[in-house]
Amino acid sequence: MAQSQEIGAAVALKELGYRVPIKSPGTVIADVNPKGPSAGKLRANDTIAAVDGHPTPSLPALRRQITRHRPGQSVALTVRRDGTVRRVDVKTAPDPQDKQRSIIGVLTSCALQTPTKISLPVPVHIDLGQVGGPSAGLAFALDVAEKLGHDVDHGHRVVATGEMCIDGSVIPVGGLKQKTIGARRAGADVFLVPAGENAQEARRYAGNMRVIPVHTYRQALHVLATLN
Repeated sequence: MAQSQEIGAAVALKELGYRVPIKSPGTVIADVNPKGPSAGKLRANDTIAAVDGHPTPSLPALRRQITRHRPGQSVALTVRRDGTVRRVDVKTAPDPQDKQRSIIGVLTSCALQTPTKISLPVPVHIDLGQVGGPSAGLAFALDVAEKLGHDVDHGHRVVATGEMCIDGSVIPVGGLKQKTIGARRAGADVFLVPAGENAQEARRYAGNMRVIPVHTYRQALHVLATLN
């Protein structure tokens, strides 16, 4: 949660024109599928610094490099583990959801970028009590812009969910059924959610509430600015 707050604030401030230095040595692995191609080769908390020599400072960057290969092709990963750097070759596998898309069988999270160092140009403090998890990254970014005097919601009652990555990408989260029902009961007329399966699930429970799928923070700002 703390890291997702910092990422959300950084993305919002960068979009507003602030200089926000960000250093990320790679993408941290949260877990490894024991039946996937990375089993026995990668571990939780490994950091993938590059794929085939191309830096992967964020989850979207890692995904882009992996999906440049056809399923079955091998990728050369530069991995940091326990202070050492090693090369790990992994044969990609087809994504069960899209057989044409390559995966390496690891679970990652933009908010699990523990080595990432972000220097915010203005102090940002968000007090959410005992709330945890990275799902509010998009909401944090939108609220930071609003607090700095920018009209983000344009008079609409907006609820947002989505994990934020340091490059501004918005990626899927869990619990969309409960979140959608909560947003609807709270009287929201617009619900911003990550594009894809999250948006599909949200629409099942949205009723008359408008569900808008987004891929990035910039897209979220645009759709809010152009709502009828």
